[in-house]
Order: sequence, then structure tokens, then C-alpha cells
Amino acid sequence: MNHSTAPWGANSDDEDELDAREPWMWAGKRAFIFLIDATEPMFEKDINDSSHFEKCIKACTENLLKSVHRQDKDLFEIVLFGTSHVGQTAQPNHITTLLQSLDQCNADRIKDLLAILDDIDGFEKKHGHSNDYSLAEAFWHCLKIITNCTTTIYDKTIFLMTCNDNPHHSNPKLQNDTRLRVREIKNLDVDLKIIPFGLSFDMDLFYNEIYQITHNDPNDDNTEDTIIKSVIEVEDILEFVECPPKKRSTSRVLWSLGGDVQLGVAAYRFVKSTDPIPRKVKIERSKNAIVTSRVQAFNAETGEEVSSAQTSKAMNVGGETVTFRKEELKTLVEISHPGLILLGFKPMYTIKTWFHSKSPVFLYPEERLVKGSRTLFAALHEKCLAKKLVAICYFTMRRSGKPTLVALVPLAEKVEDKNTQYVPPGFVARFLPYADNIRDLKDQAVKCPHPDPELVSVAEQIVKKLKFKYQPKSFDNPRLQKLWAGIEALALGYDEPKETEDLTLPNNEVMDKRIDSLSDDFMSMAFPQGYNYNAVKKTSKDTDPSKPSAPKKAKIDLESMDMEEIAKKGFVEKLTADKLKQYLMTNGYKVSKMRKAELVEAVYSHLEVDQP
Repeated sequence: MNHSTAPWGANSDDEDELDAREPWMWAGKRAFIFLIDATEPMFEKDINDSSHFEKCIKACTENLLKSVHRQDKDLFEIVLFGTSHVGQTAQPNHITTLLQSLDQCNADRIKDLLAILDDIDGFEKKHGHSNDYSLAEAFWHCLKIITNCTTTIYDKTIFLMTCNDNPHHSNPKLQNDTRLRVREIKNLDVDLKIIPFGLSFDMDLFYNEIYQITHNDPNDDNTEDTIIKSVIEVEDILEFVECPPKKRSTSRVLWSLGGDVQLGVAAYRFVKSTDPIPRKVKIERSKNAIVTSRVQAFNAETGEEVSSAQTSKAMNVGGETVTFRKEELKTLVEISHPGLILLGFKPMYTIKTWFHSKSPVFLYPEERLVKGSRTLFAALHEKCLAKKLVAICYFTMRRSGKPTLVALVPLAEKVEDKNTQYVPPGFVARFLPYADNIRDLKDQAVKCPHPDPELVSVAEQIVKKLKFKYQPKSFDNPRLQKLWAGIEALALGYDEPKETEDLTLPNNEVMDKRIDSLSDDFMSMAFPQGYNYNAVKKTSKDTDPSKPSAPKKAKIDLESMDMEEIAKKGFVEKLTADKLKQYLMTNGYKVSKMRKAELVEAVYSHLEVDQP
């Protein structure tokens, strides 16, 4: 195990579970600045009638949308260099700040970027081009945006997007100024990523040196080779600018090995909940304003108001009502202090698959809790791997948390080509059930029939034909995709949500080609002759064949009605946003930024008809 600083040890923070006595643990936010070249070559169209600049804005839009989906509250800004803007006090000459502030993504920001994509030529005419810019001043402006931000930032990244592989080639002073500014960027712990455009982009002319300054340690003999591929499509840009998820630790505790021997460890979750179910919000229908509610307790006998300090909690036990004060309840919940206590070691084979009680966590040494934790952790990790042992521990993750038994399974480090780590070394803490949690299934044993050897052979062939490499990252949650498509349509004013692809559905065409006639052989052998396995019986408990079916509702023909008749019948909501906009525009209304709810209200107001 490597004792040097590893990526899992960096940026570990959790705002909700930290102690005020340890200020280094407090979390911040991540800041991303897209520094985009806006000179004339970036606007040249390719064979697909798309320019490098257009692809940059598309990638930024996609990245901002993904940030909204992740709900990670990252900060974004877009800065252009090489524009014709001069004389502005807030920014250097030929530098333009697009989003005006380093802030979180919102609907207005995405709408602004979509407006640019709708009229790239108009945007180019408005901002113009100039080769009199200074790349050093562009970097300085990005640093100024970061330092002026009042929000606490723990991770800062600048993405430089350009097709010019040798900026300021005729001005050595400006090139030297750029090198000095890049060194300042590195000293301020700001990550600089270069995104080159065009197949002819030559890193050796200038940017190879910039890359070496930002990515290699001068005291380290093992310098990295500069391998940066030029981008062609939007997907290539997204690979560069993809913001990785935050490495937030769920807890940081001391691992007691016996006596006074302790080391610090941090726990990280492998998976997290990403299902943002929208909360119900009460609104006033006439004004579409959010209504706040307040809960007030009253004495059932006297009707007097009761404050929260005067209330207590109770539960019914054996017919008796037992009450608890808040202080008493707190002492009942806090069974043990946060920490990890070693109980002993067991062979790996003793930890069965069905012992799984909830999602495991990944443990990694936390040097800032106890100095030398990394060395002791590495020694335990190597010995457990060599002897194929797991450590059984008593684990309390946080204050007022439930103490649980865990099995610490050592996880070996795995690297790809060029020493790229894709599985970090550490311990996987698998939560074990207590005796009360285990169900006895001996009496529920099911007798399975013994299939014919020929049927088993056909099934084995089908399994072999349908094998594929499973990667969780290849499957998006279809429910989430559909939910966010609907939210985007409402927030950005789309008429219809974007179509989403359900990647969890099987590809029947490919599967049929692979197994060919094996499926027919399997079905003919598994089922008796004449059995129709395609027939599906549809029955319902509430269906009575003797009762006549309910008549269908007549379809409303809105095309044959005028708007006044539609409004009087209360069917305005059934019209599309385009039709509502067209009607209001003909009556002198400005509808460019109105949502559908506002359009409906405007139609009723114009016709002086009460809205149902």
C-alpha cells in the first residue's frame, strides 16, 4: 500500500457531522471556471456546420445541467478571452465575463446559454474578435473571480478551451507573463486543465511547458508525460470537464486496536441516494405564491398554547404510557461514543454473502486525526490480505448512531495501464446482522424439481450466449431521467419534455441473434406439447363480466371552439403553450418569459372570465 497522499484522503468533508473544535474538517464548495477562446478561428464552421465555440457552450450547458441533477451546489463561471470589449473597469481589455458572477447553476443561467446557442452568429457580432488579448490577464481575471467569492471554496479548477496551440508566438514577453501567472495558479492550489481543439493542435509549441508547470512536482524525479488528446465532439469535451462527485466522508473516527493503540480512519460510502422526489408545496392558486405552514401544539383540556419545551415524548408499553423528557431520551439513544473497536480476526470464508444488512462503507486512513495512521493502517491491510483475514469490529459511526458489528474486508489495489489506479487499497466495512435480525428459513425450504440433463445443457448454452460485461455506470436510472426531463421542461419553458432512453430494457434484437434457435429448443423441452406460453390471462378482482362497462368520456374538440368559449368552459389549461402565446401576442401581450401557468392566467384575465 502506498504511504503517500492518495486521492481518497483529499477533499474529505461532511458539513452535517463535523465538530466545531476541528475547523479543518469544515466543508466548502467547488468552483469551476470555463476560460474559452473567443477569437475568430474558434467560430469557423466544420463540415457539420458547427464551430469549436458552439461545442464549448454546449458542453458548459450540459455540465451545468448535470450539476443541477447532482444537487451538489458547485459554483460556475464562464470567461471569454479574445473579444473586442475594451474600456470596462470590472475586467481587462478583450476579456468578457459571461455569467457575471461565480455562483450556483440556476434556470436563468441555462436559459442564457441556450439563447447563445440559438443565435451564435448574433453573439459573434455582438462580442467581436481581437488578437490583442493577454492570456496572463485572462488567468489573472479568473483568479480575481475566485478570490472575490465570499463562499468558502475548497476545490478550484480552471478549464482552458482553445484551438490556438502557440498564443503570443510573436511576443515572448506575453508568453513569459503567462508562465508566471500559471505558476501563481499552481501556488494558489488552483487546478488548470487544458482542452485543445483541432487535430493539428501541437502541445509542444507552448502548452506542454504549461502542463509541466501545473502537473509535475519539481522535487519529484518521476515527471509525467504530457498526453492530452485534441477534442472533436461535445462528448470529448465532457470527458475533460466532467466534474467528479465529491469525496465526502460519512464519518471520521478513531480505530482502537487495544490498550492505547489508536489510528484515525475515515468512512466513505460506495453508493448514495440520487432520487430527488419533489416535495409537496402548498401554493395560493390566484397568485401562485408559496404558502408557509406552522404547527402549534395546544392543551387538549384547556385549549392553551403549549411550547416545544413543555412537550415530551411517550410510547405505549404493556398498556401503560411511558413518557420521556428530551434529556432522558438523549441518554437512551447514545449507547456508545463514535469509534471503531477491534474485537478480533476471522478467516474471509466465514463472512457469508447473506450476512449483508446494509450498504458497506470504504475505510481509509485519516492522518489528520492521529499522526502515523497511514503507516499502521497499511501494515494491517497488508497482513490481512496476505493471511486472508477479516477484522471483526464494533462500529459506531457518529453521535447518537446505532452501534453495529462490521467485518473489515481488505480490498487490494488495482491499477490499469500507465499506473492509473481504479480500485484504491483499503478496508470494506460490511455491516453484520445481530442475532435478532436473522430469520430461520429451515421450515420454509422449497423442493425443486430435477430438470432433464438435456434441458440443463440448453440453459447453459443460453447463459453463455447472453453474457456481457456489467458496469453500473452504463445504466442511468430511467425514473430519474424522466423526472429531470420534466423538471427541465417546466423550468426552461419547453413545450414538451425531452425524450429519455431507458437503458435497463433488454435489446431483444441482439439477444435473439445470439441465442438463435436455442430459445425455441428450451421452451419445447421445458413445457408440454401444445402449451401456449405466449397467452397471458388478464383478470381483475373487481371485474364482473355480467356488468356492462362504463361509457367512455366524449373527446373534447377544442379546434372547433373559439378562445372565449374555451375559457368559459374552463379548458384553457388543455391548450399548448404555443397556442396560448400566439393568442396573447395577437392581443398585444409580451409573452417571451411567461410560463404556461402565467399564460393561462393572462388569457382568463384578458377575457375577463373567472379562472376555475
